[in-house]
Amino acid sequence: MMTNTLLSVESAAPVAAGPGYHFFDYKYNIEGFTSDFFSEEHIAYIALAFTLTVFLCWLFRHTKHSTVDRLLKVMSIVMPVLEITKVTWESWWDVSTGRGFNWTGLLPIYTCSLFMYALLVAAWGKGRAREYCLSFITTVGLLYGAVGIVYCNGLNWYPFWTFGAFYSLFFHTSMFATGMFLLFTGYKKLELNDAFKAMVPVLVLCVVTVPVDYILHTDYMMIWSGDGVPFYQELAGWLASMGLRPVYTAIMIITHIPLAMIVIGGYRVTEGVIKAVERKPEEQKETA
Repeated sequence: MMTNTLLSVESAAPVAAGPGYHFFDYKYNIEGFTSDFFSEEHIAYIALAFTLTVFLCWLFRHTKHSTVDRLLKVMSIVMPVLEITKVTWESWWDVSTGRGFNWTGLLPIYTCSLFMYALLVAAWGKGRAREYCLSFITTVGLLYGAVGIVYCNGLNWYPFWTFGAFYSLFFHTSMFATGMFLLFTGYKKLELNDAFKAMVPVLVLCVVTVPVDYILHTDYMMIWSGDGVPFYQELAGWLASMGLRPVYTAIMIITHIPLAMIVIGGYRVTEGVIKAVERKPEEQKETA
């Protein structure tokens, strides 16, 4: 029955844009696909994404903050619309092929999903809430975006030239680029306490994610089992075997603080180098 359903759905699909699949095809319809993770296309994308982001952020580093405000507002609308599109698209395939809604993996309650919610508050909010969200976007959000470009799990399910892969790469690139742009333009300046400010949005998300993970045994935010991630998976299994799974959850949540500090440290070093480079021409003029 499942095979017949899949065949009927495929027969109604648009004309294929690739070898045996089309741009909006479903992961379980793509026969013979294993992974495009670290394929030639993926490696080229990694190089282009990082190089172009840094270059454009440097080129437009003097952008007025009022312009940045408008860009944040645009992004705060674009990202949720894309997320809704992605969830609707994949849910249609899940339901139409008899699998039902994917409660265990499709809910937007991952740490990376927090980027969308933080954007909304950063673009439209005020006060401390806005400050906490800007701290998240420029620390944990930036780092997770960079990691997501390189370690793009979506490429294990969808070929590079498909919507599934495109969405994952675009989402994480947006996370990285937005954080970098806010730092390059001076819209947000990082201090050590930003590592703790960034934890506020994380903890708010945990209010939803922790009950979901413990009730459904899912792994949103990797706070249940660290599934598929070296060391985390072993640590979760070891602690769970002693009845200490909540300890693993607490460790994973607290880990966001040192991760944010890594970004802040990199920011401080880069800021010092840029100031030193810009200072040299001025010193040479004074000497002359």
